[in-house]
Amino acid sequence: MKTFEQNIIDLYGDKGRQWLGHLPNLLTQLAKTYGLSNLKPVSNLSYNYVLSGFQGPQPIILKLGLDVDGIKREAAALMAFEGSGVVQVFSENTGLLLLECAVPGFS
Repeated sequence: MKTFEQNIIDLYGDKGRQWLGHLPNLLTQLAKTYGLSNLKPVSNLSYNYVLSGFQGPQPIILKLGLDVDGIKREAAALMAFEGSGVVQVFSENTGLLLLECAVPGFS
């Protein structure tokens, strides 16, 4: 099974390598910008870097990826169904989604 890093490099080449190398700095910057804490990658990464964590007391999911158009489409779909049982989009930016974390029994 390919690793997340290998998937990114295979798909995006040098751009993917650069993005992977910049991820630690990007995460530090995003944590400060959005007030995020306790960010931990999910266990089944494939083509997006997905982390769980908190924004204050609120559980969140942070999704980062190089497929900017795909992330925009995902955000648009989630926002179109807002109020219909889908997770809330707290923020959408270039290659970034900050989402409500669905907590079983509470969401």
